[in-house]
Amino acid sequence: MLRSIFLRVAAAFLAGLGAVSVAEAASPEAPVTLRLGYLRGPEPLSISRLRGTLEKRLAARNIKVAWVGPFLAYAPAAEALNANAIDITIGSSSAAISSLVGTAPISLFAYQWDAGDSSGIVVRNGSNIKTVADLAGRTVAVNRGGTGDYQLTKALEKAGVASTAVKRAFLSPVDSAVAFANGHVDAWSAWSIFFPTALVDGDARVIAQASEFGSQNAVVYVVRTPFAAEHPELLKDVLEDLRESARWAQQNREEAARLWVQELKLSPAVATRVANYRNDEPVPVGEKELVALESLNDWLVGSKLLPKPAPIRDHVIAVGR
Repeated sequence: MLRSIFLRVAAAFLAGLGAVSVAEAASPEAPVTLRLGYLRGPEPLSISRLRGTLEKRLAARNIKVAWVGPFLAYAPAAEALNANAIDITIGSSSAAISSLVGTAPISLFAYQWDAGDSSGIVVRNGSNIKTVADLAGRTVAVNRGGTGDYQLTKALEKAGVASTAVKRAFLSPVDSAVAFANGHVDAWSAWSIFFPTALVDGDARVIAQASEFGSQNAVVYVVRTPFAAEHPELLKDVLEDLRESARWAQQNREEAARLWVQELKLSPAVATRVANYRNDEPVPVGEKELVALESLNDWLVGSKLLPKPAPIRDHVIAVGR
């Protein structure tokens, strides 16, 4: 049963992979096309895409919108940014910081605080693993350098367990779901829609929620730096649309749940849980957000998840509040 559920969710992620919904070709009077790389998830960017609000907002500027994806995680979306295949995308702050260590032409322009209620570490109900400390000597599925990897390391630190005491199975989110369902790993550091799917529809229980081990992770919105330099006015419009989408989701939870059933192929019970997570509005990256990012940056280096600190302040685009 659990395997079929995760395969269905995986199919929803893979459906249309690489497909692009492109507005009609730009005319000579309107040559700009904004390419947005999206992930299949309940974030405000997905709401903007599904409700068509960004297209309407930018139509007044004669700007076309192209939705590129879905990407399975931030890492491949960041590669698309580097390759000039998209202009804007979304990811976790831990994964985004990792992408800033090199010379990537990527900048952060918005930050969405995370309440820590929508991700964590799960085990199967029949497992004898009761706490994070019990993970010593076990294998945990994580996505390398992303949210899963970060969460596990943070949880082990809080529990006083050496990070090296746990074996990591570096898998994509989809492969992690299948490996967990088949019993090929002992636990899973899960996030996005996989976390609630495992708990509601699957034979799984949580041993540590992100809020319980002090996760500093958040959602960030990133832009290809040259694009931001060429079209700085667009970021304010995009951010305002994201904020309105977040407000809509909080004010229309039942309708948002129906949206996730249709778009993400979730069961009504999972979709309802997703719709009831706290969904803060994205904000410009100000001093408060920079402090949080730099604290996470230092922790990632100290935990050896990063080889050196990322020059975060060199990769921030100011957008008026």
